[in-house]
Amino acid sequence: MRLDDDLKYFEEPEFKEILDRYEFARSTGQGIYMDAEDLTDVAEYYALVVQDNELANDAISLALKLHPHSVDPQIFKARQYMLSGNPDKALSICDSIEDQSHREVLFLRAELLIRSNNTDEAALLLQDAITEITEDKDYFIFDSAYIFIDYQQYDWALAFANNLEQIAPKWYKTWQLFADIYLGQGNNKQALDYLSRMLDVDPFCIEAWNWEAEAYSNLGDLAKAYEATEYALAVEPDNERSLQLKAWILLQQTNSKEAHDLYQRLERMNPTNASHWLFDSYALLDMDQIDDAYLAVKQAETLADDEFEDWVSIFEQMAQVLSRQGRVSEALEYISKAENARTGGAEIYDNRLLRVRVYAENNLLPDALLVIHGLMEKYPQEALDIYYDGATVLFDFSYFETVVAMLTELEAQSEVVNPNLYAILAYSEMSLGHHENALKNIRKAVEAHASSLADLFADKFPNVKVEELYDYYYYQVYGHWPK
Repeated sequence: MRLDDDLKYFEEPEFKEILDRYEFARSTGQGIYMDAEDLTDVAEYYALVVQDNELANDAISLALKLHPHSVDPQIFKARQYMLSGNPDKALSICDSIEDQSHREVLFLRAELLIRSNNTDEAALLLQDAITEITEDKDYFIFDSAYIFIDYQQYDWALAFANNLEQIAPKWYKTWQLFADIYLGQGNNKQALDYLSRMLDVDPFCIEAWNWEAEAYSNLGDLAKAYEATEYALAVEPDNERSLQLKAWILLQQTNSKEAHDLYQRLERMNPTNASHWLFDSYALLDMDQIDDAYLAVKQAETLADDEFEDWVSIFEQMAQVLSRQGRVSEALEYISKAENARTGGAEIYDNRLLRVRVYAENNLLPDALLVIHGLMEKYPQEALDIYYDGATVLFDFSYFETVVAMLTELEAQSEVVNPNLYAILAYSEMSLGHHENALKNIRKAVEAHASSLADLFADKFPNVKVEELYDYYYYQVYGHWPK
């Protein structure tokens, strides 16, 4: 079963009765006889929900004692070894199971093959098994596909999905499988097609609403993404994933106050989730609550463990917060941590120029320029790009004279320039009071279709079309329209 199916089963009265029987016998010291499958379910509950391996091991040890040849507890034990980094022991248990055609044995063997970079062999193993299966073939194909999804092997997962569609084209789980695969591949429009079918059948499916929110968010349609989270929360107001998505969408919409309120709620619901604190730090920093942002990202750093997938974001956010606090040397140390976590120590040019940003933010222009020129010497093939990127960082912190000097030099040296160079030059010249130069560069930016021109001048000239910007600027400076 998929993980979320397991978790739903643990909420069922049937399982709760099994768990109560087991825990009562354990607490009173009484002997108990239970089916191997029930004891394995109890072990999985302790491992997945309670996250207590000692309790899980007690339950599975009893299962193996009572049913030494049963498949389910042996599979559980093998998976424990596999997940703890002992694939040889896991394979040994797998090989020793008498019923090698059992679906869980096949799934475990396939997973071990994928982990050893034998993905094609794993797929062939399961495809061969499908030809022999006569009962519940649809479920077998569905679960086979999810083994590959779990390891982001979406091409093979899609092959199984196509197989499933041939025998069950109108099955809800077929649509669910395609939606999940297409989301993983970044094919969001295709995913939305299958999600629409799912929601037509089951408009109360929170998973489908959450996936729809992800798809629309990936497509940049934040209004529809937000609407999807509202539908999900109407079904289950405290659904953690729905709240996470809604908060993230609010962040993208620069609605930091509402996002912060939601992250506070999430922090109360699940205080050990490092991501909640990290994203809350983004909202707080955007609200200029710098000290609170520091406390939030520090909590994220404290809570994150070796399995946390986004250490880079924690380190980069910590650097940004420390920079805003004026703690330059500490900020630079965290940038180094982020670089190491992202590249494993390899030196790769990052066009965000985070070190330049820290120096510029803290009025250390000479240091910022030294970093820019140092990178140009280190990466000579990208020197002109680095010079442009450096100028854009300095522009963000209003070093207009330096920006004009850099971009004017860059324009003279380059055969082809980024059209946005003219837009940045125009705004910088305007800020310095050099209106003739600003007008010349506005005209160049319009002719070059500079994408940033409208945004840069939106506050100065609200509701003015880009093609009319030159005329309005001219009128503001000279008091009449250009001839």
